[in-house]
Amino acid sequence: MDVHRQQGDVMEWATIVTVVIGGLIGLGGDAVGRLGARRQAQQARQDSLEDAETARTWAVEDGRRKERESRERAAVEHILAAYLEHPIRLINQPEEEVLQSLAKICVVLGYEQSFILNGALRERIAEVSYFLDLAAVGNVGEYSAAEVGFLARSETRMLMGLWARGEELPESIEGWREIRESRAQIDGQWQEQLRAAGLRVTVPPLSIY
Repeated sequence: MDVHRQQGDVMEWATIVTVVIGGLIGLGGDAVGRLGARRQAQQARQDSLEDAETARTWAVEDGRRKERESRERAAVEHILAAYLEHPIRLINQPEEEVLQSLAKICVVLGYEQSFILNGALRERIAEVSYFLDLAAVGNVGEYSAAEVGFLARSETRMLMGLWARGEELPESIEGWREIRESRAQIDGQWQEQLRAAGLRVTVPPLSIY
């Protein structure tokens, strides 16, 4: 009888222990589940914040890109307008007027070329500006100031038109190509004039503009 009672008591305690352990496991599982859910929620919030920051960065960069492209288009318009506002004629135009037009066009090109994003186009326009500047002091080989200004206008229009259509920049137009090919000689003559005047200035490469 006592043996049966003892066995019953053991079974009851075993049942109780099993229930308690099961409850603890259940509570532990709930706690782990809540912790996991909390971590997932935190990660989701972090991912959302990172996505929002990435989107904001992209939006800012896109805005800046559009702003630079808009400024580039404005620069091209200003350069073309400079030739219209300060015309240069091959004949029947006083030399003083030609030189004034060259100087004014040079100011516009020298400033606006900095906003041209296309590196090849920017260097070509910097070169045009350089020769116009030299033409004002009569140092572009055998070409007169009026001839340099006229050819520069045609070259610039050609370059800008191709740029606007998204085409590759070709060789220069006839006449301007000869000026470009004589650049080393023209540069040398200009440096000699600078040294003769007691100056030590060296013309920087156009690629830095």
